[in-house]
Amino acid sequence: MRNHATRVVLAMVLAACTKAPVPATQQPDAGMAALAALMKNQINPAFSKLTFLVFHGEEMQEDVNAVRTEMQRAATTLRGSISQLRDWQELSNQSDEGRQVFNTYATSVDRQAQKLFDAIAGKDNDTAASQMQEIADTCNNCHHFFRLRIEDSVVPQRQ
Repeated sequence: MRNHATRVVLAMVLAACTKAPVPATQQPDAGMAALAALMKNQINPAFSKLTFLVFHGEEMQEDVNAVRTEMQRAATTLRGSISQLRDWQELSNQSDEGRQVFNTYATSVDRQAQKLFDAIAGKDNDTAASQMQEIADTCNNCHHFFRLRIEDSVVPQRQ
């Protein structure tokens, strides 16, 4: 039963990382498309894997050292990907103020990713879990700041 529940949680985490396609009237420029690709192909998969391993790794019937190694590998991938995000320069469709807000979020999540990396390296799962939550909160705040319509809102839109 535990393995089934673990699989369900993993499927839900991975499903949450997918994003509906942008309508044809709102196609992103090349820089934003590249940013979306970085998020979809590098940041989101590493974050999803870490979410599962940090919060459910102890429940897996796997070698503890193998789980720890996989956590370190995913944390390294996440840290490197977020470093790319922090250094992102291709926000051509944003105002100067929008770029400053983006850079503030990116710098913050970069610091949080380093703390996460350090916690995993130090085998401090409690700190890793709190850093995962901080990263999730920062990412969600950034995503909500830059989206005009929030498709995942729990508050129904009025017609």
